[in-house]
Amino acid sequence: MNEQAGKAPLGNHDPNPAQTTALATGEERVVPVLEEQMDIRKVAVETGAVRVRKIVHEETRTVDTPLVREEVSITRVPVNKVVEDKFHSRQEGDTLVIPVFKEVITRHLVLLEEVRITTRRSAENSVQEVTLKREEAVVERYDAESGSWKPDPAR
Repeated sequence: MNEQAGKAPLGNHDPNPAQTTALATGEERVVPVLEEQMDIRKVAVETGAVRVRKIVHEETRTVDTPLVREEVSITRVPVNKVVEDKFHSRQEGDTLVIPVFKEVITRHLVLLEEVRITTRRSAENSVQEVTLKREEAVVERYDAESGSWKPDPAR
């Protein structure tokens, strides 16, 4: 062991100081000074898990929706009238009047016809079945003790 001349061995220290014998003159005793140190380490331990799944609920409903329908009718109106100059289309109520011209050899401008386009709107209700979807999130926790998934209590 660690014994030196004139010194008591390191390992022979008495835990009870009241029973320690007195040192002789010139004798030294070495008292060990100890220090504890910690080695701290973290280890990840899985205590559970969470899973989220989505459920889609479908529901069929009947809806009554107004629909607008437009019908266009085209009427040709013969005019055959000599005019001085061309003119543009014009609006007469719901009817758009488009002039159609033709040049003749005498260089007179003749209005052959007018094309009249009339728009009529009608509304009707349309009953249809539609499918509506609604999503729901389900959160579950894995319980390591039972080995099963359980609903999340936070919900």
